[in-house]
Amino acid sequence: MMVWVSRAMVHPSNQRPFRNDIAERDHDRLLEIGRANGRGERLGPEDFPKLIFAAPHARERDYRVPDLFFAYGFWIVSEPVTNVLGQFDLGQAQLVPVPVLMKDRQTPIGGEWSCISFGNARHLVVPEKSEKIRMGPQNRYNLPATTADDQVAVSAEALQPPDIWVDPQLWDNFFVSEALGKALRKNKLDKGFFLTKCRVV
Repeated sequence: MMVWVSRAMVHPSNQRPFRNDIAERDHDRLLEIGRANGRGERLGPEDFPKLIFAAPHARERDYRVPDLFFAYGFWIVSEPVTNVLGQFDLGQAQLVPVPVLMKDRQTPIGGEWSCISFGNARHLVVPEKSEKIRMGPQNRYNLPATTADDQVAVSAEALQPPDIWVDPQLWDNFFVSEALGKALRKNKLDKGFFLTKCRVV
C-alpha cells in the first residue's frame, strides 16, 4: 500500500485570477484563514467565502478553470471532484458549496463548486528518509516542485484514515490515500492534483 502527495499548491497552472467576499471585507482575516488551512486546522462556518468571482483583469480564457484551483486564499474543487471526495473518509476536512462567477459577479462558471478545507494535520513525513527535502522558513520543509515518486517518505500511520490531510512539517502540501488517488485517476480528475507516490517506511 502507498499514499500520494499532491504538488497542486505550488503548480502555477492551478492559480487563477479570482477574488472572494472575505478578501474584500477583511484581508488580514483572509491571510489568517489561509494559514490555518495550510496547517490542517478545522475552519469555522464563518471562515468560508460566500462568493468566488473573477478579478477585474480576468480574461475569457481564465474562465476555463480546472477541477482544482486556487481562488485568492481558498482552494476550490469541481462538482465531480466533490462527488469523489464524498465517498471517502475526510475526517475533519470540509467541502462547502460556493458559487463561482465571472467578473460581472452574476454569470456562473461551469457547474457546481465547493471550497475545500483540509482540516486534518498529521505529522507523518519522515524528513531524514526523504530525498531532496530542504528546511525552509519557520522550521518547515520545502519539497522540490518536480518531486519524483518515492522521494517523500511517510510513516506507516499514513495508511490509516482519514483519506486526505496536510503535514504541518511541510509548506504547501496535502496528501491523499492510495484509494482516493486511484479514484481521482479513474474518473480522470487527477490532472490538477499532480499526485506523486510516497514511500512508506
